[in-house]
Amino acid sequence: MTTNPFERHGIAHLSPSSLRLYREEPAAWVVKYLFRVKDESGPGAWRGLAVEKGLDTYLYSGGDGNAAHSAMHTEFERLATGLADDKTVKETVKERANLDDFLKQSIMALSGQPMPLHRQKRIEVRLPGIEVPLIGFVDYEWPQFGIDLKTTMRLPSEPQPAHVEQMAVYMQATGKPFSLLYATPKKSAVYEVTKDMAVDALERVQRGANAIRHMLALAETPHDAAAIFSPDMSSFYWSEEMIAKAKEIYSK
Repeated sequence: MTTNPFERHGIAHLSPSSLRLYREEPAAWVVKYLFRVKDESGPGAWRGLAVEKGLDTYLYSGGDGNAAHSAMHTEFERLATGLADDKTVKETVKERANLDDFLKQSIMALSGQPMPLHRQKRIEVRLPGIEVPLIGFVDYEWPQFGIDLKTTMRLPSEPQPAHVEQMAVYMQATGKPFSLLYATPKKSAVYEVTKDMAVDALERVQRGANAIRHMLALAETPHDAAAIFSPDMSSFYWSEEMIAKAKEIYSK
């Protein structure tokens, strides 16, 4: 029997987002990663992906704003194909109405920047005592620095801790400084992740990975892992598919 708890449970890698999910809603992590329940994205996630597509097009087309807007809207409609319930339809209408403003703020924040060296570059970091790699994908990387785009309805006054952890992993992997670009429909801000911030964030990342490893080592089966936690299915982390599976798991 393997002594690698990640291998025993079929976990091939970790990611900054999976560490965040485990910290904030561990029962959802178990349902998603151990019971393999797909987490369907919603209109908010579609907005972020669509704006990124538009910004990609702008940066790689030499600043063609019309092409950027077209690419963004095409991507949003592709992602929204097949939506059905009334709540999702209403959220989609709201997100669609703000797309152009999100892209405008994102483009203004990066105006004057040359074409990025990499887009969605895969990075990998090895953490002490953790048998699987920590994997992420860098939004935009230039020769001297990198930037990650976050679209949000409210502009934070400082970078969010989970996002700083993500940037700290990228900094560790690339050896370059990284910043966070927050874009809202009305304004934007770029926050640098300092070396001190990154050091503290990597410590949190290590603690999170250690916690997941310890839980997996204690649990022989996914049901054993689920029994450790009490789910809060009102959290936004829970998709309808995940809630349905959790009700089945926790009814036994």
